[in-house]
Amino acid sequence: MNFKTRSHLVLGLTGGILCGKSTALNAFKKCGAFTLSCDELVREISARPAVQKKITTLSGTHNKQETADKVFSSPSARKKLEALLHPLVACEIKKRLKENKTFLCIVEVPLLFEVSWQDAFDMTLCILANPQVLARRAKARRMSQTDFLRRSRSQFSQTKKAALADICLLNDTSAEELEDKIRAVCGALRKIYQFK
Repeated sequence: MNFKTRSHLVLGLTGGILCGKSTALNAFKKCGAFTLSCDELVREISARPAVQKKITTLSGTHNKQETADKVFSSPSARKKLEALLHPLVACEIKKRLKENKTFLCIVEVPLLFEVSWQDAFDMTLCILANPQVLARRAKARRMSQTDFLRRSRSQFSQTKKAALADICLLNDTSAEELEDKIRAVCGALRKIYQFK
């Protein structure tokens, strides 16, 4: 797996559930970066009839929520689904990076370290948040504690993600503050790599 190219600086963006990955990705886009979300790519790819048929065969249901419930509660079911989708997602990332002309490219990958994709990028950036903040966000989104814990346990801990990342940003306050931090990162990268 390799997303590095001579004409791009490709960053892998990750973080725990409700840490603010999507907000960070949007902030990078506002700074002029080319952005991709693996969650969005999965949705697009899963909608393809041939892929949809394979997912139904694997999960035993057409219902998306039932499929998600099964995947989050069964490691073996999750591995089978990942084995189907990850190569397709990787192929799509490579294709879109090749088509893109922007130097700075950000790819949001929620399970970046869990699937050992860190070496596929020039650099990795992890968004973090304190547990109390995450609990408030879960409550605000009407996510049950059980669902939040189940989804969190399917990922590496924030401590482990932070240890593996090249850059870590804490997102405990507002979206505006996170955007300020992303602007600072973009400014630093522009100075280092001399791009517009």
